[in-house]
Amino acid sequence: MENGITACKGTCDYAISNDAAACSDGTGTCATAQLLEAELSGFHDENLIAATQQIRAILAAIPPDPAGRKLSFIRTNMGELLAWMDHSGADVPDDAVTAEDDDATIAAALRLTGSTAASASTS
Repeated sequence: MENGITACKGTCDYAISNDAAACSDGTGTCATAQLLEAELSGFHDENLIAATQQIRAILAAIPPDPAGRKLSFIRTNMGELLAWMDHSGADVPDDAVTAEDDDATIAAALRLTGSTAASASTS
């Protein structure tokens, strides 16, 4: 593979190149879109339980990707983004944008909009 990217084995990082997004073994900047459910506690109250149930229902209602990619969360310094990610170890160009790039480069590669993109371009 072009830059040593291998299929994820549980903990993944993202690589973005043009319109393609892939994950490889890494430190956790990419994860399949799953939310855990938990019982009521001091850190997980009724509001969070209800929100979790609603978000899980929304994620479950998204049809599978025809290309076989996995619905994933991309984790950045600016927040998380839902994206269809190839977790198979597909070839990624050497110039792909990763979590190691600066926020403005990542925001541009992810095509972020609104205040998040604006704040990334000024940092």
